[in-house]
Amino acid sequence: MFSKYDVYTTVQSMYCYPDTDVLINKLDIRDKAELKQAEEEFTAVKQMALLQEPIKGRFTKTHLFRIHRFLFEDVYPFAGHIRKEQISKGDTMFYPPDLIDRELERVFKNIHSKKLLAEQDEEKQIQNLLQTMAELNIIHPFREGNGRSTRELIRCMALEYGLHINWGNTDRETLINAAIAAVDDDMAFCDVLRQCIETDANKT
Repeated sequence: MFSKYDVYTTVQSMYCYPDTDVLINKLDIRDKAELKQAEEEFTAVKQMALLQEPIKGRFTKTHLFRIHRFLFEDVYPFAGHIRKEQISKGDTMFYPPDLIDRELERVFKNIHSKKLLAEQDEEKQIQNLLQTMAELNIIHPFREGNGRSTRELIRCMALEYGLHINWGNTDRETLINAAIAAVDDDMAFCDVLRQCIETDANKT
């Protein structure tokens, strides 16, 4: 799709075609609307596949990279790779490229050192999911596709708890607004997450 981020650089984004804000893509689509539609179609198929067979991993940065690569490898050459330029959205400045690797290591080390995946209390499980999601959100490790990759990792993490998340229980705008709010408040995603956790009563 077109780049929805602001790029803090004196030259054009290295990820976009010259004199445009359209991300360089494997389909060589130069039209914003056409690329947006193609990206959504490709990733929708991949997301459906992940529902049937999640990417197995040990909840490390490599696990996250593999998810991102799977979702976007048909569209973007940077799929599965840390971004190399500073980006922001509105008033929110995401982590600079030189700190991304270190911060990802910290987030995933925290999951294992504090044994978050062994938590038995559901309320604490939800808090762990929210905290991890908020931290990955502010890091924003990829040039595009951060939200979808993070949500899939969180869905996998929830499965370790025996919780089933269906992100389709809410809409895209709600997810985006909650992610923005989560920059300042880890618990801002709480209501959305609870809405998306399915019980036997609300599974369809």
